[in-house]
Amino acid sequence: MAVHHHLVWDRNVLYSGYTAVLAFFLKFQLPFKAVVAFQSLLSGLAASCLYALTQRVSGRWQAAFLATLAYVAWPDLQAWNFYIHTDALFCSILVIYTYLLLKAHRMRQLLLAMPLLGWLLFLRPNGIVIGVATFFYVLFLLKEHSQIIFRRVVVVASVLFILIVGFSFNRILHNIFSLIAIYQGGSLFGGHPFMAVTSSTPLYIPAPTSPLWQQLVLFIGHNPIYFTKLFVLKFIVFFAQIKPYYSSLHSIAIALFIYPAYILAVRGYRKPTLTQPQRLFFVVLVGLQATIAAATLPDWDNRFIVPLLPSIFLLAAVGFPAGQRER
Repeated sequence: MAVHHHLVWDRNVLYSGYTAVLAFFLKFQLPFKAVVAFQSLLSGLAASCLYALTQRVSGRWQAAFLATLAYVAWPDLQAWNFYIHTDALFCSILVIYTYLLLKAHRMRQLLLAMPLLGWLLFLRPNGIVIGVATFFYVLFLLKEHSQIIFRRVVVVASVLFILIVGFSFNRILHNIFSLIAIYQGGSLFGGHPFMAVTSSTPLYIPAPTSPLWQQLVLFIGHNPIYFTKLFVLKFIVFFAQIKPYYSSLHSIAIALFIYPAYILAVRGYRKPTLTQPQRLFFVVLVGLQATIAAATLPDWDNRFIVPLLPSIFLLAAVGFPAGQRER
């Protein structure tokens, strides 16, 4: 926008929600320290929302305290507040939005959360993950009230999804990094050679003149074992979070803190205090984000999992054993 003096419709449009924030601070000649302060304040508000949502879901203030403590204390999450980058704002707004969405009981309350959803869609390209998770949440809320409306929405949404994907898929591929080059490199850690996936036979590389969607289909179709191995390992590495270039202390902290949180989150996910729509929202949010990361860029600095951590901490707190023996 600064170069062309108008909105350029490429993938950078999906960052315009953050550039608008920066433009506001620059317009009033405020330093970047003010942006950091703003991001930190929003993170504090998000912590309050996480506390309230966890207490609402679990019915226990102890669980709310644990989820909020994990959110505030985990340095890999809070460190992003001190960068001029989309991650901190995206994470904070997502927590606030999730609180407003899941506590809503009427359509009017749901509509109050929609401006934040619009902002999330234009903070980062993966904001679409929030949109999909919200769709399934609202869809299954409808299912609880009316099976007829549920079926109609499913049919209409399926047709619209096929049309949108059909018309826009190749354009989307044009506006992201070259996936074929990323796959060909085989890196699990953003260019780092550690555990890079290799093939025992030469990989089939489609002609660069072919349409991008065709290149993608041909690459996967001709290299199915290689692609599957790369995808599965990237999916595992996404949740593992430990990197070969992290210090031993950092890696140990992840193993001792994050891995038990995963186990507790699975336990919390199965608790009856969560409704079916709430479960679906969390599983779509976490699963789709991980799938996109595994299918595209390696998460070399754990940025892509940061927005998921508050939800994981919430579920882990719900799954944490209560003080009294559960019956």
